[in-house]
Amino acid sequence: MCPTVLGRVETRTAILIGPALLGTILSVVTGNAGWIVLIGIFLLQGVALDALFYPYVIKWQPPWLTFVLGVGEFVIVFVLGRLANLHLSVIDAVWFFWVSWAIATATRIVVLPLVSLSWIENGGEFRTTGWSIPPEREPLPAVGTAEVQAHAEVPPLVRQFSAVHQVPREVREVPAPSGVHRIPEEVARS
Repeated sequence: MCPTVLGRVETRTAILIGPALLGTILSVVTGNAGWIVLIGIFLLQGVALDALFYPYVIKWQPPWLTFVLGVGEFVIVFVLGRLANLHLSVIDAVWFFWVSWAIATATRIVVLPLVSLSWIENGGEFRTTGWSIPPEREPLPAVGTAEVQAHAEVPPLVRQFSAVHQVPREVREVPAPSGVHRIPEEVARS
């Protein structure tokens, strides 16, 4: 996949919907908004990295690099979360980040290709696309044909490029090598 900047940002936002729902549930159950704020920090630092850093450093992302980037993003989110004083313990922040990262990665690998079949080919962008046939390659209907007079003399160039040819008798009498297209007797006799 060769994601565009817009594709990276759209994908990042889409894959964090599941972790945001988990953070919302945990925030409501515990009464601590730190869970959802941590996902907000995860999203903001991810968008910043996707827009300002990754396009210039990563030209192609092999699968193993996903985990390496996850570790780097974990360090950034952890430091920003500690600076924001989210009232979460270190253990809670660590497990919540890695569960959210696993959900986001599974969403990117499994769910997004099912939701949008052309998501990968579109550089990670969610857009509607059509077939990319240049206008000069589109088939046009043949609606009009010129009637040729039966006795009119057809120029040799027109006859040469015409689909209607007189097939020489020796070619008409030779049976097809496959035997599938046998020449009817009345045609072969003419």
